[in-house]
Amino acid sequence: MTKIQLGGIKILEGRSCAGWACDKAQNPLSDICRNMGVERINLSQVSHLADDGKGRSATCLCTENAAGFTSYFLIRLGTGMEPRLRRDTTILSVFPHDRRPRVMGALLELAGREDIDALAIASSPSAMSIVVPAQTMKATIDAIFGAFEFPAYGSPLKWETAYVGKEELFKDVVGSYEEQDIKVYAVLDQPNLDLWTLVLDRGDLVRLGPALRQIDDLGAKMPFLTADCSRPEETVLGFCLPTSLRQGVGKALDANLPNAVCSVQDAAGVFFHGPHFGDRYRIATALTGSLQGADVVPLALSCAVHSISVILAAKDLPGALRVIKAKFHVPTENC
Repeated sequence: MTKIQLGGIKILEGRSCAGWACDKAQNPLSDICRNMGVERINLSQVSHLADDGKGRSATCLCTENAAGFTSYFLIRLGTGMEPRLRRDTTILSVFPHDRRPRVMGALLELAGREDIDALAIASSPSAMSIVVPAQTMKATIDAIFGAFEFPAYGSPLKWETAYVGKEELFKDVVGSYEEQDIKVYAVLDQPNLDLWTLVLDRGDLVRLGPALRQIDDLGAKMPFLTADCSRPEETVLGFCLPTSLRQGVGKALDANLPNAVCSVQDAAGVFFHGPHFGDRYRIATALTGSLQGADVVPLALSCAVHSISVILAAKDLPGALRVIKAKFHVPTENC
């Protein structure tokens, strides 16, 4: 199979990853984000699906290693459940995907074929980020170079030579943690989306590649994808595609993933761009708290790299935009 050409890879090391599932009616995400903000804990990555199709929510978040145990206890208090905590994990991001379903499918297919111990996958408008145990990071990078081509590097060794010594550049933080009016480069909304939710046996991950290649052939752009892979035997996946393609998408999924638990609902997306959401506490708090105050429940959420993507029921888009633009400082030309 021809390798897919991408621009590059970045890693964020020294993370802890905590995931949990609970009844969808509990929906503790906003409270947990608020508690993290009070404790000044940065959320390096967040992925969330409010309903996995089986009546459960699926959430995974990453923090710096030093904050891992505090995060664990805050989640435990907030959910009344025992979250799964993995210490010493790495977030690995590949970019740009240009919202191409075949790129996202190739990464998921790779995770299944190479038995990569993925804990969570989240998308931003430009990148796909996968959380893996630190001890498997090098093997994961080798596998990625087997499926993708990076013209600037050519091999994992050349990439590592270019990357080493520059890690701190990727951790720079722009803006003040204490700002009352949170600055945003842009807030973009996209109506007329379908939110597809799949629950797959872990062995079925390899079938996602052919399914998403077939969907790519429809001319589709996929603005959102998130996956919780921390359950022992299954993966929970959520992604968005234009409503106009519902019939074709359904056929592609049925043909390649006949055993998946699959559901679809009318949705809309709101996409925040920078600055540095992934390195600053209280950003997710401001978003989830504002939505909760407006009685808007996010169907799915992804905070990855320096962007946040939130998926809403289609009917909730106008109200969500009002409270978001009241809470975040958006440049006038992007309102």
